[in-house]
Amino acid sequence: MAGSSRRIDPNTIRLSDWPQLDERVLTSEARTTFGQRRDAIEAYASGSSLAQVYETWGIHRSTLRRLVRRAMSAHPDGRPWGYRALVPHVHVQPYERSKAPHAIAHGKAGNAGAFGQLLQRHRNLAEQLRKEIETRKVHLQPGEKGRLVGLKAVAHRFEQSCRELGLGAGDYPLNQKWKGFRSLASTLRGWLQDDFDLAARAAGQRIKPASALRQLPERGSADAFDTVEFDAHKMDVRLKVIDNDPLGGEQSYEIERVWLLAIIDVATRCLLGYTISLGRECNRFDAIETFKRAVTPAKVPELTLPGLRLLPTGGFVSQALEPTSYACWRQIRLDNARAHLATTSLDVVCEALGCTADFGPAYQPDDRPFIERFFGTIAATLSRRLPGAIPGKDAAQVMLRRLRDPTDSLRLLVTSQELEELLHLTVWNYHGTPHAGLGGFTPLEMMRRHVLGIGREAIRLRLIPKPIREHPELLHDPVLCRVHGNLGRGERPYITFYHVRYTSERLARSSGLIGKRLRVHYDPSDLRRLWACTEDGHMLEDLFASGRWRDEPHSLRVRQQIFKAKRARELDFGPGDNPIEVFLALRRKQAAKRRRAASDIAQVQRERRTAKPPATESETVTPEQPPSPLAKGPVKGKALRIIRGYSR
Repeated sequence: MAGSSRRIDPNTIRLSDWPQLDERVLTSEARTTFGQRRDAIEAYASGSSLAQVYETWGIHRSTLRRLVRRAMSAHPDGRPWGYRALVPHVHVQPYERSKAPHAIAHGKAGNAGAFGQLLQRHRNLAEQLRKEIETRKVHLQPGEKGRLVGLKAVAHRFEQSCRELGLGAGDYPLNQKWKGFRSLASTLRGWLQDDFDLAARAAGQRIKPASALRQLPERGSADAFDTVEFDAHKMDVRLKVIDNDPLGGEQSYEIERVWLLAIIDVATRCLLGYTISLGRECNRFDAIETFKRAVTPAKVPELTLPGLRLLPTGGFVSQALEPTSYACWRQIRLDNARAHLATTSLDVVCEALGCTADFGPAYQPDDRPFIERFFGTIAATLSRRLPGAIPGKDAAQVMLRRLRDPTDSLRLLVTSQELEELLHLTVWNYHGTPHAGLGGFTPLEMMRRHVLGIGREAIRLRLIPKPIREHPELLHDPVLCRVHGNLGRGERPYITFYHVRYTSERLARSSGLIGKRLRVHYDPSDLRRLWACTEDGHMLEDLFASGRWRDEPHSLRVRQQIFKAKRARELDFGPGDNPIEVFLALRRKQAAKRRRAASDIAQVQRERRTAKPPATESETVTPEQPPSPLAKGPVKGKALRIIRGYSR
């Protein structure tokens, strides 16, 4: 009967409410144990019996129930422990001493939890210590951690209160060498770290928000998703960008160059993902963005140009075949380009996606024949048919003559947005066109035969992990950022990422994180929001940029260009200015003579056009407690003290 009374109904386990954990920070042994526990609980919540769980994962029913209770218990941050409680050797409850303390006169070890036991037995002592903080009889000096001032006087009054309660020389803490002085200090500091408002009052400062809170195998392959090829191709086409200046006029500028990055499946000739880069050279972020588009579901393109028609037999792989959503390949072939050899690119290929990389020689098209053949198809069916096409053999000479020709007009050139629509149409129709290398089948028909098992055995698809599906930014390597803040000055915690401050409602109240480092994940195409977790894997809520950086969609490349121009004293902007508009004004002055400046304008237009609606903290954050009330009655001003030295 006792066992049945402690039974846990699987329907009460709400895994969607459990905070996630970044298991990559765990050791290999701890990661294995955590994975077994997680899979067992998820199977039990899905309806598997306790016997099936024990047979599959070797976790006894009593252990499974204990793990579920640990995960459903409340965390100090107000949320359930969730997956964080499944990490080996993690304590979900603070230590509570049961034995009486020992008298220690020549040491300081052996009485763990004794001070907390004393405060539980005598509530008046705990209330006295909190009043000492609230009345600023003990306060913090400005600094990264803050030094407690007045601690000796507080300890003396605490000792007198213990004697008034009847505690003698043989009782704790009077039977200790230091009379519990160290435990008293650590307790006060722990309270201050858990409550930002209390810490700010202890510092004697007005509570103010941080600035960030202003709102070589066989070349072929027999199965689909077994081997893919990836490469980048510089399209031989001239593009323009149409920009509307502040006065309402329309200006046209020629863009420097455009890159096409693509991943093709060897067995079916289907293009799994592709992206366009407007930079002078494609980098590792463009490569990872192509990987991300290849493993995430695609949508039907929206065409605005007149006369374009999508073939009914065409489509994108993940859009036409739903089982292929989030499917990944076993092996990828790349060349030795620097963007492909970057550590972050290799981490994505080998760790996050779990596939192997086959690096071939650069500038050797025969080693990656399928992707090179596709680029040839794009050149024949799209690039060379555009008004701004450049002949392949004498491209440089033709371009130079056109640039020197004063009568050469940009009126007939297509824009980058029009090129994207034409590329979407070309890829869609390519999948619905019979392919000579597939025996007359279209690439999409061949993929359907492999996935659904038509005329052959169906393939087994390997899907990317669930955390990456929910947070595609995990494909990028995290950046370690230190949490800044100052309790003494009332400055709430925040982090700095590429010259801009970020914070959130929860981080701003977590003064205990000041001085620690966070693992920050980001999307290089949109830096308005970051996703972070602590070094031990506890996930935090989304962090938002400060000021106008939060409202304006912009990529990492644009922000780097802005601060590069600022360091060169080409532009300057104040706290209330829109840095993107200031940057565009600079590039408009340069675009007539510099095609690279025109590429920056096209990049900003593209980011604004494809950006998601801005998210607000109210969508992701529930306030834990109301803000501190304003002071009542007369307020006495403090004397201004100017510290020596220059301000930073």
